[in-house]
Amino acid sequence: MIELGRRRDAGALLRDSFVVYLRHFWTFLALAALVVVPAELIVSGIGLKQLTESYDSTPTFAEAAIPALVSYLVVGPLITAICVHALRSVAAGGSPGAREAIVNGFEAFSPIFFAVVLAALGVLVGAVLILPGIYLFVRWYFVPQAVVIERAQGTAALRASGRLVDGEWWRTFGLVVLVNVVALVIAVLVGAPFSAIANGTNRAVWGLVGEMVASVVTQPFAALYSTFLYYDLRERKRAAYR
Repeated sequence: MIELGRRRDAGALLRDSFVVYLRHFWTFLALAALVVVPAELIVSGIGLKQLTESYDSTPTFAEAAIPALVSYLVVGPLITAICVHALRSVAAGGSPGAREAIVNGFEAFSPIFFAVVLAALGVLVGAVLILPGIYLFVRWYFVPQAVVIERAQGTAALRASGRLVDGEWWRTFGLVVLVNVVALVIAVLVGAPFSAIANGTNRAVWGLVGEMVASVVTQPFAALYSTFLYYDLRERKRAAYR
């Protein structure tokens, strides 16, 4: 059984995330695919014409920015919401409860989306000066968890995330960088064969398939990790006030 309400160092965060993820690998893959595949097909496949276009290894700014924005505002938060419910079910001694996790995750999407948009606007404004943007990105990193677990909405979700990070910003920053590096390495390894096929056949669709597979593989792991980190920070705050 996985205990959520305890402190974890970097090694324990990675270990427990991998343990839960690999133990229920196919379930988490299916949960992620339910979100990633339709979004990628609509945005990149149809919208950016990657289902029919020839392969270009150097996409334009729009071709790179639009899928990234959709991932940040829609795909990532929705997968996180679903994985939060799945992880809590596992922690209670059960299975991920895929059907319940999907229903609860989609029900939470509207308040999550609104809160994430608010956070994104703040990060965008801060990004003009670079450092404030990075600071706010880390400070509001746990907005999806705040919405799902604390039932916070709108600016309250931003404040809830900020309270967790207060006094732990540098540690949180390092741990966020760590999981993103791990996810990036996995994504590159998973996507490389598809990029090679796309380049050899000059078909962008293979690159799209590679992006979908890489996202399906990495997004649930990152969501589990961020949720374990959320509980870690919450426990540290509780211990500080005892």
